Amino acid sequence: MGHKIKIKYWARENSKVGTHSFYAQTMPNGTLGFDQACIEASENTTVEAETIRSAVKQYMKVVKKNLLKGFKVDLGEDFLTIEPALKASVKDTKDEKTGEVTVATAKMLRSNMGNSRVGVKVSKAFAFEFANSVEWEKVDPKTGAIIDDSEDVVVDPNDPDDTGDDITNGGSNGGGNTDTGDDLEG
Repeated sequence: MGHKIKIKYWARENSKVGTHSFYAQTMPNGTLGFDQACIEASENTTVEAETIRSAVKQYMKVVKKNLLKGFKVDLGEDFLTIEPALKASVKDTKDEKTGEVTVATAKMLRSNMGNSRVGVKVSKAFAFEFANSVEWEKVDPKTGAIIDDSEDVVVDPNDPDDTGDDITNGGSNGGGNTDTGDDLEG
């Protein structure tokens, strides 16, 4: 792909950590609704948009039904896999008065202590395609004005030789990450 699609981002402060910390907050180029996606999918085909819409709705019913049964389900070929996820953890605790430490054990971890989530994994093939097809453009979140980020250093997490010493124009996000619906701040 010769021309990379530009996606905007801005530096958002992470106020949850108590120190100065910032993370990239993306600003998508818009939202493509389900109906519009079906219309685009029908372009240059003999299949009507309504037929695609009906088929996808039926497919998604099957996906949801099987996710609720505890299965991982692929969404497309080399795209996404959704799966049941549980966000729960235990850790050592220290009694403030006595200083006694209670060591966390696997037996202490229980599902009723956590939150049921839907996990999403991006295929490595699509993550690679995405990373190589986009260019990131830093903007002011209030005005939308482009901020020169030519000094930004982007480290490729998949390249053990990339130490971040090279100056890059824009950046890319490596793939294969899981988003379990959590707020991905910091």
